[in-house]
Formats: sequence, structure tokens, C-alpha cells
Amino acid sequence: MTPPPVIVRPERLARQQRFLQRAATLLAWSAYAWLWVPLITLIAWLVGLRAGWERLFLLRNAVDPFFLAALPIIALFCGLLLIGWAEYNRARFADADDRQRRSDVADAAVRARLQAPAQVMHTLRRHRVVTVRMDDQARPVRAWPTQRLP
Repeated sequence: MTPPPVIVRPERLARQQRFLQRAATLLAWSAYAWLWVPLITLIAWLVGLRAGWERLFLLRNAVDPFFLAALPIIALFCGLLLIGWAEYNRARFADADDRQRRSDVADAAVRARLQAPAQVMHTLRRHRVVTVRMDDQARPVRAWPTQRLP
């Protein structure tokens, strides 16, 4: 089987190549988003955001002092509400990270379930990263340790 023409393992690329790919992707998405700006502006005008802006801030070339004072207070209230919600969730789920380690499954049970030879079970138990060769019925036939990439 021939490998795909596109690299599907970006961690194997050099750091500079990854940076250039990410920068090109960001540039392309930015250009794509920029193409939608006129349509978004038209919809905003139709909905009435332009009229609301003119009514609130540009009427008689003066800024309403109530809105000038109210907007920072509303922003502060929204920030406090967000922080309060985050603290509530932090207190609520504080003990969720204190999980018990699961008990190990016996090699015999795993070998019976996978229908795997003892060598495969030994390799799976002893190594963190393993490559497994499967037969046509999707049963493990052979396993060997694999080098982890940095």
C-alpha cells in the first residue's frame, strides 16, 4: 500500500515547517473570514444595529451620560457573574480529580478476550507504546515496543 501524498503526521515535520503551515492556514482562514464582512455588515444594518448605534451614541453629536456610566457597570457585572460561575463549578467539581486507580485486569482474562498469544500480552503489559500486528480476523498476532516521538 502506498503512503498518502499528504503528510498526516504533523509532529514529524520540522518546527519551522509546522510554523509556516500554521501561519499559511491562519492567513487563509483570515482571508476567508474577511470575505464575509460585507454580508455581515448588511445583515447588521438590516437588523437595526446601525440605527441602535446612532440612537445610543450619535444622536445630536453627544454621548448620553447614563450609557457612559452604565456600560462599564454592566461589563463589570458580566465579569463578576462569569467569575462567580467559574468558582461555583470549581467548588462543585473539586473532588472529581481524586479518582481511584482502576484495578488491573488479569493477563489471562485479556488474553482470552483478545485471543492473543502470551508474547503479545507480555509486550502489552511491559511497554507504554506498542505496535500490534493483527491477522485477518482482527486478532493480535505479534506486538513489539515502539519508540515514542518527541
